[in-house]
Amino acid sequence: MASKRILIITGDGKGKTTSAFGMALRAIGHGRKVSVIQFIKHDGGYGEVAALRRFPEAEVVCSGLGFTPKQPDSPQWEKHRAAALSGWELARQRMADDETSVIILDEFFYPVRYGLIDENEACKAIAALPEGKTLIMTGRNAPESLMALADTVSSIGCIRHALQQGTPAQEGFEY
Repeated sequence: MASKRILIITGDGKGKTTSAFGMALRAIGHGRKVSVIQFIKHDGGYGEVAALRRFPEAEVVCSGLGFTPKQPDSPQWEKHRAAALSGWELARQRMADDETSVIILDEFFYPVRYGLIDENEACKAIAALPEGKTLIMTGRNAPESLMALADTVSSIGCIRHALQQGTPAQEGFEY
């Protein structure tokens, strides 16, 4: 049995989700079951989601509602919190089940940073990840507490991005 692995892909550059989905494909290629829970993102026309859903070994759940309000007094706060907590509950179930070996928490750091998911609770659950499981978390500004639990932390930096130069997001590249 493989030992547990906790990986973080963070930074302000493009490619965090793409990297995690690449690891999902690698795991599927080795016959492993993968569960991807996307926070913030909703079922919108993401090409990587459509592609991964073609594999019976992959589960992709979009538990977000789009951009999250940063203040608890926002009228949309509770809806976003409920969506994040729903995704987090599913993540905890997949971390505990015997079938899923790779769990990807995409854009996980936003709901943690904004207090939609309790950071201490997340740390406890992640620290208790069973042997044989791989947990991959992506997003900008990974909290120090979560990075301390990871055995691999990668930061993707942005040197230049087409969006900064006025090029609109393009299907097949940004989504």
